[in-house]
Amino acid sequence: MIEQARAVLAANDMGSFVRPGKELYPHQWNWDSAFVALGLARVDPERGRAEVRSLLAGQWSDGMVPHIVFHVPAPDYFPGPELWDSAACEQAPDVPTSGLTQPPVLASAVRILHEASPDRSFLEEVVPALELWHAWLHAERATDSGLVAIVHPWEGADNSPRFDRALARLEVEGELDIERTDSHEIDASERPTDHDYMRYLYLVRQLQAQSYRPTLQDWPFVFVDLTFNSILAAAEADLAWLWGELGGDGARASTAAKHLHKALGVRWDDAGAVYVEDDGDPTTADETIDAMFPLYAGVPKPDQARRLFEEALWAPARFGPSPDAPWAVTSASKSSPAFDPRRYWRGPVWVNVNWFFIQGLERYGLQAEADELRRMTLELVSRSGFVEYYDPRTGEPLGVSEFAWSAALTLDLLLRT
Repeated sequence: MIEQARAVLAANDMGSFVRPGKELYPHQWNWDSAFVALGLARVDPERGRAEVRSLLAGQWSDGMVPHIVFHVPAPDYFPGPELWDSAACEQAPDVPTSGLTQPPVLASAVRILHEASPDRSFLEEVVPALELWHAWLHAERATDSGLVAIVHPWEGADNSPRFDRALARLEVEGELDIERTDSHEIDASERPTDHDYMRYLYLVRQLQAQSYRPTLQDWPFVFVDLTFNSILAAAEADLAWLWGELGGDGARASTAAKHLHKALGVRWDDAGAVYVEDDGDPTTADETIDAMFPLYAGVPKPDQARRLFEEALWAPARFGPSPDAPWAVTSASKSSPAFDPRRYWRGPVWVNVNWFFIQGLERYGLQAEADELRRMTLELVSRSGFVEYYDPRTGEPLGVSEFAWSAALTLDLLLRT
């Protein structure tokens, strides 16, 4: 499996970056590259460091690291650089990029790289850039809750049911011309609907008119995503650690991590044994993996972590293995009417989601539980290959084949102890 995973990454290597997959993703995506970098930590750390540098070449002058960097032309791909027109934005870099960001896994990836293969000069090069990105998130996206907001579903698990109500509130006038690459390359039944995609493009065009820097008070899609904030909380703690390796105190990052932990912690719902996005009912029809992601950041108390595992993450009726869907973790609760085991982010199993939860379980000393999820994940990959996502009922491979982050995270699960 190690050699097979390395072969997938090599086949997707475009020279300066590793593309997620040849069928659908010809450019560099933000959190995909972070996963690639950490996956290479024990087999080719220098190539992992090059991946980080390549992504940071797309950083905007205000600190944002965009969700796509368009290093190479791909005229058949939409939405490409012509939609984003980043060159019209004063703070954009010379290389074309999108105007959005993605979950900030990169600082955690850099820590994993450094622990596997220490390189102080590399830290001196990239840690200030990571600091600038994290500071930008708090400056541009802060909410009264103490957490940060995303302004577009593409900044998270875009087709997740948790965004349905927020997208439904958008008043999209008329019909927008929709060009799509994904539903031409992949079965349309696995991808977002045209109804949702029209809203994605509507938001992009509205953002473009504001140079991708909306005022949150006036923006129609402001979503406090627990997955994004949990990843940021862990990344801030890792960034503080990286500053410590350079002889600094990482005070801003350390303080931010504590504040995020506190703000996430108050969202615990004792009845549902999960976290809630707002003050609503945690058992609503759109319950997704978002409800459990604070586990990754070490937010729950020990007894809460165990309850979250037993009553939600591994519960047969929610996200865990069941007779009719033996593969976990499902990306939406099986008890939800929105559950769709084949559609992007609405039910399938993802290697990166399992990776996050394995880290969270290990953080709490729930080693047997983490080992079982690791075993199941590796068995699924062994059976069905390094694909984008999997049907939880059959393990059938779905989405893009030879998918980079599935290969990279498999390397990490096999090699990191």
